[in-house]
Amino acid sequence: MKIKKSYIPVWLIVAAACMASLALFSPYQAQAKSVELSVAMHIPPKAAPYKNAFLPFTQEITKQTDGRVTFKFYLSQSLVKVRDAYNGVKNGIADMTWVPLSLSPGKFPLSSVIELPYMSPDTFTGSHVLNDLYKKFPEMRAELEDVHFLFFWATLPYEIHTNKPVRNPQDVKGMKLATQPGARVALEALGAVPVTMPVPKIYQTVEKGVADGSALAWGAYKAWKIYEVTKYHISPHLSGLAYATIINKNRWNSLSKEDQDIITRVTSKMMPDTLCGAVTAEMNEGIRISKERGHEIIDLSPQEFAKWQATGKPAWNKWVQQLEAKGLPGQKVLDETIKLVEKYSK
Repeated sequence: MKIKKSYIPVWLIVAAACMASLALFSPYQAQAKSVELSVAMHIPPKAAPYKNAFLPFTQEITKQTDGRVTFKFYLSQSLVKVRDAYNGVKNGIADMTWVPLSLSPGKFPLSSVIELPYMSPDTFTGSHVLNDLYKKFPEMRAELEDVHFLFFWATLPYEIHTNKPVRNPQDVKGMKLATQPGARVALEALGAVPVTMPVPKIYQTVEKGVADGSALAWGAYKAWKIYEVTKYHISPHLSGLAYATIINKNRWNSLSKEDQDIITRVTSKMMPDTLCGAVTAEMNEGIRISKERGHEIIDLSPQEFAKWQATGKPAWNKWVQQLEAKGLPGQKVLDETIKLVEKYSK
């Protein structure tokens, strides 16, 4: 008895091989690889920017990438110190960070425009101004060309919290105010004596009478309970700080185009407004607590604010001169900043 042989057509074998090959090299197959990005941050777990902004921001990216891109946070400077965070991401120690640009003096000269005295009236305005400037000026983009840039953010401005009434610029003259370096130029122009120190030390310094008060953003004022040791508040918007959220360039390039597009889209939708909203909520809570305690809180009229701002204008002129001397468009950036501040302040 002969066994009947069966034959598989050649065309079917070729087709099956092609399909297997396509499966191996399909972009969908490549995208299935998951990536965990390390995020270095200097703030603690309870800080509003982390729990109410960066955590939901990164969770949304993970959701939209179907879990392909996840994030591991290293908080409280546990991976790199905040002063080293920019270079830490640049050199691949961390994949991502959120860092104050003022900690790298001279590296971000144009981006520092929002840190000039009385330039940014609130976190929303300052943040959107910076991001618009970044889009318009290639010289600003060049400042961050060695990393992948996600977005800028500007802090709430420094305000004055004291145990003595302050109602005009003259009242500040001679006052010792515990603060951080970002408020130093504005305070010195007012004739005050800025005593710079880490924020955790400000409470005790004011409580013991070593300083007459503090110059601190409302969010930090609330977080560190400065309302327990001061009772007079005035908001001249002395200055703020510029932050950038960045990713290591090689790490970014290793992501699929689809996931890069998702991160860019989520960033555009959520940031910087989610972050601005988180710190503004802290500010409003600090104001509420102060009012409940019977504190005096002064909001300046446009005419009164102009008197404070006039004391900071020489610093603007000096900034322009220094940048123009380096061949940078200081005057153009300043002029555009003023226009954008007016636009976003309305």
